[in-house]
Amino acid sequence: MLHLGDVVDRRKFINFVTLNSWRTRFFDRMRNDGITMDVIVGNHDVTYKNTNEINAMDELFHGYENINVYKSPVEKIYGDKQFALVPWINSGNYQESLKFLNDTKSKIVFGHFEIAGFEMDRGNVCTTGMDASLFSKFYSVFSGHFHHKSTNGNITYLGNQYEMTWADFNDTRGFHVFDTDTLDVEFVRNPYSIFHKIFYDDAEQR
Repeated sequence: MLHLGDVVDRRKFINFVTLNSWRTRFFDRMRNDGITMDVIVGNHDVTYKNTNEINAMDELFHGYENINVYKSPVEKIYGDKQFALVPWINSGNYQESLKFLNDTKSKIVFGHFEIAGFEMDRGNVCTTGMDASLFSKFYSVFSGHFHHKSTNGNITYLGNQYEMTWADFNDTRGFHVFDTDTLDVEFVRNPYSIFHKIFYDDAEQR
Protein backbone atom coordinates (compact mmCIF):
# COMPACT_ATOMS: atom_id res chain seq x y z
CA MET A 1 0.00 0.00 0.00
CA LEU A 2 1.20 3.50 -0.83
CA HIS A 3 -0.38 6.46 0.97
CA LEU A 4 0.26 9.93 -0.45
CA GLY A 5 -0.12 11.93 2.75
CA ASP A 6 -2.72 13.59 4.97
CA VAL A 7 -3.53 10.47 6.93
CA VAL A 8 -4.76 12.85 9.65
CA ASP A 9 -6.71 16.09 9.29
CA ARG A 10 -5.67 18.25 12.27
CA ARG A 11 -2.05 19.32 12.69
CA LYS A 12 -2.03 19.65 16.48
CA PHE A 13 -3.95 16.75 18.02
CA ILE A 14 -5.92 13.55 17.50
CA ASN A 15 -9.05 12.22 19.14
CA PHE A 16 -8.36 9.14 21.31
CA VAL A 17 -11.42 7.30 19.97
CA THR A 18 -10.20 7.91 16.42
CA LEU A 19 -6.72 6.70 17.33
CA ASN A 20 -8.09 3.52 18.89
CA SER A 21 -10.19 2.87 15.80
CA TRP A 22 -7.17 3.33 13.55
CA ARG A 23 -5.01 0.98 15.56
CA THR A 24 -7.56 -1.83 15.76
CA ARG A 25 -9.17 -1.52 12.31
CA PHE A 26 -6.27 -0.23 10.18
CA PHE A 27 -2.74 -0.45 11.61
CA ASP A 28 -3.11 -3.76 13.47
CA ARG A 29 -5.12 -5.31 10.65
CA MET A 30 -2.43 -4.49 8.09
CA ARG A 31 0.27 -5.95 10.32
CA ASN A 32 -1.76 -9.09 11.05
CA ASP A 33 -2.50 -9.60 7.34
CA GLY A 34 1.13 -9.07 6.32
CA ILE A 35 0.44 -5.83 4.43
CA THR A 36 3.23 -3.27 4.17
CA MET A 37 2.66 0.44 3.63
CA ASP A 38 4.88 3.28 2.49
CA VAL A 39 3.47 6.67 3.49
CA ILE A 40 4.75 10.12 2.64
CA VAL A 41 4.08 13.02 4.98
CA GLY A 42 1.37 15.47 3.92
CA ASN A 43 0.81 19.04 5.08
CA HIS A 44 -1.92 18.01 7.54
CA ASP A 45 0.41 15.40 9.06
CA VAL A 46 3.02 17.96 10.16
CA THR A 47 2.86 20.23 13.21
CA TYR A 48 4.89 23.12 11.82
CA LYS A 49 4.52 24.71 8.41
CA ASN A 50 8.26 25.03 7.71
CA THR A 51 9.42 21.48 8.44
CA ASN A 52 8.30 17.84 8.17
CA GLU A 53 10.44 16.71 11.10
CA ILE A 54 7.68 16.55 13.72
CA ASN A 55 4.77 14.69 12.17
CA ALA A 56 1.84 12.52 13.18
CA MET A 57 3.04 9.55 11.11
CA ASP A 58 6.29 9.09 13.05
CA GLU A 59 4.32 9.19 16.29
CA LEU A 60 1.31 7.07 15.29
CA PHE A 61 3.17 4.38 13.35
CA HIS A 62 5.99 3.91 15.85
CA GLY A 63 6.42 0.19 16.53
CA TYR A 64 4.80 -0.95 13.28
CA GLU A 65 7.64 -2.60 11.38
CA ASN A 66 5.44 -3.02 8.29
CA ILE A 67 4.92 0.76 7.88
CA ASN A 68 7.60 3.05 6.44
CA VAL A 69 7.25 6.83 6.87
CA TYR A 70 9.06 9.20 4.50
CA LYS A 71 9.43 12.89 5.37
CA SER A 72 12.15 13.58 2.77
CA PRO A 73 12.24 12.69 -0.95
CA VAL A 74 13.29 9.12 -1.70
CA GLU A 75 13.56 6.70 -4.62
CA LYS A 76 11.85 3.32 -4.21
CA ILE A 77 11.73 0.13 -6.25
CA TYR A 78 8.25 -1.35 -6.81
CA GLY A 79 8.22 -4.43 -8.99
CA ASP A 80 11.21 -3.95 -11.28
CA LYS A 81 10.90 -0.16 -11.70
CA GLN A 82 12.14 2.85 -9.78
CA PHE A 83 9.69 5.47 -8.54
CA ALA A 84 10.16 8.82 -6.81
CA LEU A 85 8.33 9.64 -3.57
CA VAL A 86 8.12 13.30 -2.59
CA PRO A 87 6.43 14.36 0.67
CA TRP A 88 5.03 17.81 1.45
CA ILE A 89 7.27 20.63 0.19
CA ASN A 90 7.73 23.59 2.54
CA SER A 91 10.20 26.43 3.06
CA GLY A 92 12.54 24.15 5.01
CA ASN A 93 12.93 21.50 2.30
CA TYR A 94 12.09 23.45 -0.86
CA GLN A 95 15.58 23.51 -2.37
CA GLU A 96 16.23 19.87 -1.44
CA SER A 97 12.96 18.81 -3.06
CA LEU A 98 13.54 20.76 -6.28
CA LYS A 99 17.05 19.31 -6.60
CA PHE A 100 15.65 15.82 -6.08
CA LEU A 101 13.01 16.32 -8.77
CA ASN A 102 15.66 17.66 -11.15
CA ASP A 103 18.16 14.85 -10.47
CA THR A 104 15.97 11.75 -10.18
CA LYS A 105 15.93 9.31 -13.09
CA SER A 106 12.50 8.03 -12.07
CA LYS A 107 9.83 8.46 -14.73
CA ILE A 108 6.91 8.37 -12.30
CA VAL A 109 6.50 10.50 -9.17
CA PHE A 110 4.17 9.96 -6.23
CA GLY A 111 3.90 13.08 -4.10
CA HIS A 112 1.94 15.49 -1.97
CA PHE A 113 2.08 18.61 -4.11
CA GLU A 114 0.38 21.99 -4.35
CA ILE A 115 0.37 22.75 -8.06
CA ALA A 116 -1.30 25.85 -9.47
CA GLY A 117 -4.17 25.40 -11.91
CA PHE A 118 -5.77 22.31 -10.37
CA GLU A 119 -9.07 22.11 -8.51
CA MET A 120 -8.65 21.72 -4.75
CA ASP A 121 -12.36 21.08 -4.31
CA ARG A 122 -14.70 20.84 -7.27
CA GLY A 123 -14.88 24.32 -8.81
CA ASN A 124 -12.24 25.79 -6.47
CA VAL A 125 -9.03 26.20 -8.48
CA CYS A 126 -5.65 26.62 -6.78
CA THR A 127 -3.99 29.88 -7.91
CA THR A 128 -0.77 29.51 -5.90
CA GLY A 129 1.85 26.81 -5.51
CA MET A 130 4.27 25.12 -7.92
CA ASP A 131 4.17 25.52 -11.69
CA ALA A 132 3.16 22.39 -13.57
CA SER A 133 6.14 22.86 -15.91
CA LEU A 134 8.45 21.71 -13.10
CA PHE A 135 7.09 18.19 -13.69
CA SER A 136 7.24 18.18 -17.49
CA LYS A 137 10.08 15.62 -17.67
CA PHE A 138 8.05 12.88 -15.95
CA TYR A 139 5.85 10.30 -17.65
CA SER A 140 3.27 10.53 -14.84
CA VAL A 141 2.86 12.46 -11.59
CA PHE A 142 0.34 11.28 -8.99
CA SER A 143 -0.44 13.49 -6.02
CA GLY A 144 -2.43 13.60 -2.84
CA HIS A 145 -3.38 16.92 -1.15
CA PHE A 146 -6.34 18.19 -3.21
CA HIS A 147 -9.73 16.61 -2.47
CA HIS A 148 -11.02 16.68 -6.06
CA LYS A 149 -9.90 13.97 -8.49
CA SER A 150 -8.59 15.48 -11.74
CA THR A 151 -6.02 15.03 -14.51
CA ASN A 152 -4.29 17.58 -16.70
CA GLY A 153 -1.52 16.34 -18.98
CA ASN A 154 0.86 14.06 -17.07
CA ILE A 155 -0.35 15.20 -13.62
CA THR A 156 -3.15 13.45 -11.76
CA TYR A 157 -4.63 14.40 -8.41
CA LEU A 158 -6.08 11.18 -7.03
CA GLY A 159 -8.58 12.88 -4.71
CA ASN A 160 -9.99 11.75 -1.38
CA GLN A 161 -11.02 8.17 -0.70
CA TYR A 162 -14.16 9.39 1.07
CA GLU A 163 -16.18 12.54 1.71
CA MET A 164 -14.93 14.85 4.47
CA THR A 165 -16.90 18.09 4.16
CA TRP A 166 -19.89 19.44 2.22
CA ALA A 167 -17.44 20.60 -0.44
CA ASP A 168 -17.04 16.89 -1.28
CA PHE A 169 -20.77 16.32 -1.77
CA ASN A 170 -21.64 14.23 -4.82
CA ASP A 171 -18.01 14.22 -5.97
CA THR A 172 -16.56 10.84 -6.95
CA ARG A 173 -14.43 9.19 -4.25
CA GLY A 174 -12.36 6.01 -4.11
CA PHE A 175 -8.89 4.51 -4.27
CA HIS A 176 -6.57 3.43 -7.08
CA VAL A 177 -4.76 0.24 -8.05
CA PHE A 178 -1.45 0.93 -9.82
CA ASP A 179 0.07 -1.82 -11.98
CA THR A 180 3.87 -1.58 -11.70
CA ASP A 181 4.31 -3.70 -14.85
CA THR A 182 1.99 -1.92 -17.28
CA LEU A 183 1.83 1.44 -15.42
CA ASP A 184 -1.94 1.31 -15.79
CA VAL A 185 -4.14 2.81 -13.08
CA GLU A 186 -7.51 1.35 -12.10
CA PHE A 187 -9.95 3.48 -10.11
CA VAL A 188 -12.11 1.69 -7.54
CA ARG A 189 -15.07 3.85 -6.56
CA ASN A 190 -16.18 4.19 -2.95
CA PRO A 191 -19.93 3.33 -2.98
CA TYR A 192 -20.62 5.04 0.36
CA SER A 193 -21.58 8.67 0.94
CA ILE A 194 -21.67 10.72 4.13
CA PHE A 195 -23.59 13.74 2.87
CA HIS A 196 -27.08 13.63 1.36
CA LYS A 197 -29.55 16.31 0.30
CA ILE A 198 -33.29 15.99 0.79
CA PHE A 199 -35.63 18.35 -1.10
CA TYR A 200 -39.18 18.93 0.06
CA ASP A 201 -41.91 21.53 -0.30
CA ASP A 202 -43.03 22.73 3.14
CA ALA A 203 -45.87 24.72 1.54
CA GLU A 204 -47.58 21.65 0.14
CA GLN A 205 -50.97 21.04 1.74
CA ARG A 206 -51.75 17.56 2.98
